[in-house]
Amino acid sequence: MPKINVSRNHSLSPAVIKQRITDLGAKLQEKYQAKTSWDGDKSMNVKGPGVEGKLIISDTKVDVNLDLGFLLSPMKGKIEEALTKELDRVVKPEGAA
Repeated sequence: MPKINVSRNHSLSPAVIKQRITDLGAKLQEKYQAKTSWDGDKSMNVKGPGVEGKLIISDTKVDVNLDLGFLLSPMKGKIEEALTKELDRVVKPEGAA
């Protein structure tokens, strides 16, 4: 199974980063029919057709670890690129353009 592992540092408060990750989860649900659910305050599970994984929040970092199924394997590069771009937006400091 192809894996996607992306990490980004952040300097946001726990409430702000959690809200932004929640918003990202809503986008994943809308775009990829991936179900998301929180496992405590720092870990969001993602499960959908052909994808499964976690988004983990620490005080200074967000880690995304996804396993892609066989059908999504050819799209790994595009998915990773889109996820990286979205994660860069999520961790952007408040007020930054």
